[in-house]
Amino acid sequence: MPNTPHPTAHALRNHYRDQQANTARLRLLSDAGQVLTTSPNSAAIPAILGYALEFCAFESGTVMVADNGALRVEASRGDVLPGGLRFSAQRTLAAALKLDANLMVRQNSVSRMLLPAGAMASLELLLPLRAAGNPVGILQLVNRKPIPVPVEADLQALSTLASMLALALSSALSLPASNLQASSKQSKALSQQLTPREREVLVLLPHGLTNADIGLRLGIATGTVKVHVERIIHKLGLNDRTQVAARAVELGFGNSGAT
Repeated sequence: MPNTPHPTAHALRNHYRDQQANTARLRLLSDAGQVLTTSPNSAAIPAILGYALEFCAFESGTVMVADNGALRVEASRGDVLPGGLRFSAQRTLAAALKLDANLMVRQNSVSRMLLPAGAMASLELLLPLRAAGNPVGILQLVNRKPIPVPVEADLQALSTLASMLALALSSALSLPASNLQASSKQSKALSQQLTPREREVLVLLPHGLTNADIGLRLGIATGTVKVHVERIIHKLGLNDRTQVAARAVELGFGNSGAT
């Protein structure tokens, strides 16, 4: 029989490190989903900000809410502008409120949110918050001391967290009926593309569950869950399960407490 090569110590360390990183991402989304379904928005919003900061080891951050062309600090932690402060949305922050805005990674730049005014940030992340396709605010994470930019998988997890946060904000702000109706129509159209079992899987994806966890909850095999996830990704024209989770939260799926 041919000898099966044993994994090297380096390969094992990388494997365990990847496992720990994946577990941290799942825990982040699971904790956020739990607090959203068990706490009022007034408590859930600052809690999710805290989860985001802890996840990527940032010192400070804010949750900003769009307010008639301006921004209002809904929650803050660290050396940043305090909660309740309202100011005009200009330049970078205004760009983060556009319909087509994506996550912004800013390095070695002045952050408008840091105190004292004009302070330099080694790294700042600006994550647009959108609900039913409409901008509702910005999640900002910032660090003065040099730290590495989060890896792509971590940025995707934060983007999913931002979608969950946007859901809480839209509920707290009571979006206009027209927006809610648009979201309802989009949700209905999305549901019609999926089978009943695929919809059940979709509802659980925003909670950061693994395929095995979803299989246990639905009473189906892990491999079957994987097939359902792949079909959902294909039907929705997305790239991965993180994008699916974000889309599901944006349209109101996954907030039923099925954590």
